[in-house]
Amino acid sequence: MNANMERKTAGELVYYTSRTIEIPHLFTTKFGGVSTGHVASLNLGFNRGDEPENVRKNYDILAGFFGVPKERLTCTRQVHNDEVGIVTEKEIGMGLGQPNRWSVDAVVTNLPGVPLCGFYADCVVTLLYDPVSRCIAACHSGWRGTAKGILKKTVRTMGEQYGAKPEDIRAVIGPSIRECCFETDRDVPDAMLEEMGDKVRPYIAARGAKYFPDLQGINTMLLQEAGVVNIVDSGICTKCHCDVFWSHRATQGRRGVHAGVIMLPME
Repeated sequence: MNANMERKTAGELVYYTSRTIEIPHLFTTKFGGVSTGHVASLNLGFNRGDEPENVRKNYDILAGFFGVPKERLTCTRQVHNDEVGIVTEKEIGMGLGQPNRWSVDAVVTNLPGVPLCGFYADCVVTLLYDPVSRCIAACHSGWRGTAKGILKKTVRTMGEQYGAKPEDIRAVIGPSIRECCFETDRDVPDAMLEEMGDKVRPYIAARGAKYFPDLQGINTMLLQEAGVVNIVDSGICTKCHCDVFWSHRATQGRRGVHAGVIMLPME
């Protein structure tokens, strides 16, 4: 684990944060909710076989950490594309307080008191914060979104919408499946090479007939290409630590959902 990351607790809630971001944020673990069975206990996915009421209670717990009603939590929809959603007053609560009407894998805002949520159970969620222009983002990227460069696009959107300068942005790449465990067939590296070119080749290890992409390394490269210099990679592999995190690969899909969440505090 990166030395800039900290494991913390708040009551039953167990989560991780980064010392480089001083505003409220977290990456959830399995622990701190009310769900039972294979999604015990802080499952944040309504589509994982959980009781909807338990999921809603889990969101109440999460919202309580940020000191806001759960209806203000604003979520990605995650369709593995490169669309970035801009959260204005009318988008607050998308996915919880109001129906999730967009198809975006990243969200950005400069509104205080609006927690932005990106979801994971192996995929990469990166939280971004610019203390100068006072804007934030949560970006989900599986291998498809990574190949499309969504993280780079998120940084660009923060600049276009709020005047954020890349050198001021602080980025934290959350717990996610790492090269040690992300085993694929040739179709995945071929698609990434077609989308990104040879620059991605050093981040794809071949071991026998299988391939092991380094999604964290590729996303760090994308951030650097965008001009971001303050980057923390959590160093935590969800599959290696499937006792603490749900891993889609480790459970063959029988699992709950985590969230990386960040919020600008109320002035």
